[in-house]
Amino acid sequence: MTSSEKSDILQIATHGVHYDSRYWDSEYQPENHSYVNAALKAGYSILTYDRLGVGQSDIPDAYTVVQAPLEQEILRQLTLMARNGTLYKFAENVKPADAAFKALTKPRKIVHVGHSFGSFLTSAFIANYGPLSDGAIITGYLLTQCLASAGSTSFNVEYAATSNPSYKRPSGYVVCQKSGIQNIFFAGDLKTAYTPEMLDYGNDIKQPVPIGEFASAFWLLGNSGPSFKGPVQYMLPEFDFYVCRGDCKGLANVTALAETYPNAAAIEVAIQPNTGHALPLHNNATAGFQVTFDFLERHGL
Repeated sequence: MTSSEKSDILQIATHGVHYDSRYWDSEYQPENHSYVNAALKAGYSILTYDRLGVGQSDIPDAYTVVQAPLEQEILRQLTLMARNGTLYKFAENVKPADAAFKALTKPRKIVHVGHSFGSFLTSAFIANYGPLSDGAIITGYLLTQCLASAGSTSFNVEYAATSNPSYKRPSGYVVCQKSGIQNIFFAGDLKTAYTPEMLDYGNDIKQPVPIGEFASAFWLLGNSGPSFKGPVQYMLPEFDFYVCRGDCKGLANVTALAETYPNAAAIEVAIQPNTGHALPLHNNATAGFQVTFDFLERHGL
């Protein structure tokens, strides 16, 4: 499949907590750290978005509105709009208008990509709405006894409205201190895994989190997804503290994953070496991107 044949395959990428859609599209050395750039170079179309309560999206009540089930439905609606072509029509009306949207046709295939909490949403989405997805890439997430066992205190959060710098957020929004960003998102050999500049950038683009997400995330998990028939890849950072308590090697139970998605075309677990939770913000990010694209290629996507 040549790159030109992939432009009608749309990837919908959902970011995790403490970041917005910039997680996927690093402005720091984008040739080495932007998943968006890599996907476009490989020929795919890609949609990233700021989840509810984050970035340029609405900032509603952090306790009663911004919760995981609602965010799953937002992902479903975006997918439906992409499939029927109305997503591009909607984009045409955004000011300033971009003429490029007028030339787009609805995608032939859709691949869902998630990271961290975005993978909570993506894995639940393909379980509950399997026919809407042609494939999935689950990064920074694996449902085991280790998931989130480090506890929320590891994030070292403070109230967003009174943090330094402060954020214009109502009650219930918290933000990582830089020490929390390093604890959770960065790992590996300190000489080779990432640079101080990458950590600084990861801290600069951090976003407040509505605490309703923490409280509701696990509501989504545990459903079997027999209607999902596409391929799914789990891309695990080798030294992910949040997901694996610091060592993801050998942790995945492929038999259990097959029970969750019994009709999946393929289930693969890949380890990205010398990497922490924020996969794109490590030195070998492009190697991980290529492993994902190779997986999709092998399965006709």
